[in-house]
Amino acid sequence: MKTEHSNAIQLDLVESFPNKPYCTDELGVTYIRPKNTAIKKKYLQVNQPKLVTYLVFDIDRQGAVLSWYDNDLPPPYWSSKNPENGHGHIAYRLKVPFSTSDISHLEPIKYAAAIESAMTIRLKADRGFAGLLTKNPLHRHWQNEFWTDHEYTLDELAEYLDLRGHPLRGREVSGLGRNCELFESVRKWAYKAIREYWSPNYKRAWNSAVYERVEALNGQFNAPLPVSEVKAIAKSIANWTYREFTPEKFRQSQAKKGAKGGKVGGKVSKGGGRPSNSNFSKAERYKLIVKKKEQGLSNRTIAEDLLYPRVRSVWFYVIPQSDRNKALSDNSPFQGCFVFQVIQKIILCAGANLPAFAIFS
Repeated sequence: MKTEHSNAIQLDLVESFPNKPYCTDELGVTYIRPKNTAIKKKYLQVNQPKLVTYLVFDIDRQGAVLSWYDNDLPPPYWSSKNPENGHGHIAYRLKVPFSTSDISHLEPIKYAAAIESAMTIRLKADRGFAGLLTKNPLHRHWQNEFWTDHEYTLDELAEYLDLRGHPLRGREVSGLGRNCELFESVRKWAYKAIREYWSPNYKRAWNSAVYERVEALNGQFNAPLPVSEVKAIAKSIANWTYREFTPEKFRQSQAKKGAKGGKVGGKVSKGGGRPSNSNFSKAERYKLIVKKKEQGLSNRTIAEDLLYPRVRSVWFYVIPQSDRNKALSDNSPFQGCFVFQVIQKIILCAGANLPAFAIFS
């Protein structure tokens, strides 16, 4: 009965393999062969191109195939042990496979990457494992064991883990984290970079630019993704941005932003954005400053709310020439509170059409 069950699992396993997987008997030299030939090799590719069905972990130590039990994790689909040193691979089968090259569905990739990263740490597995080739669970060279035919959801695996801080980032990133890192970095770059390529028939040049960007970033990983995945990620990003970031859509977006900026408090602003007080005369402006200061408002509040909304320093105030002595007198509400520094650049930045005054300190 156990033999029949094991045979059924193996048949189902073979059915899930790629039709023409990478395979080899000696690491370092790989071939692409039909499935019937590939399953006779010691190492082969078990996940379909751009699709993850199995999470595979490479554990380089004695007792590798029981590391899941030692670390309170659920049983894997299979394990393959090297009889010479006790090292091995363990693999979990997912109930719902997911794409690794679809920019429109990044969340499953991020979620799976976090789970894979946390499991790698828990199992003390090799973080540099590329994941393309796996010990063939059907080859007699390995000591193979099928532990369960259960297919896990990502949520089921996550229940055993603490996902905080995962996936890891930077050069040390591994597994699916590399896909996330490339997607996140290149897509953010692409949103703006595509504007430089807007011209008649720019698709080919844009595709090449995105591929070069992905390839360059992939080369920074300790264990880079294979070329096939690099091409798939670059193609997904290039096609999506080409479709979504067109000159026409950009103009429409800018027009909407302009329309929103031109409406303030139900009124239409000529300059857009926040209303300006630059229409006040210098004398009126000074009176308002004094009034607000007497109310106990801070220098920053007065500067930003009354005079120059864009000014970032608390020290920039414009005082009429006739009132400077009064402002610096013993009875002035400003006495001892601040230093007058008026700089032409700040005035221009604020958008006020005023002359530059002397600098007081």
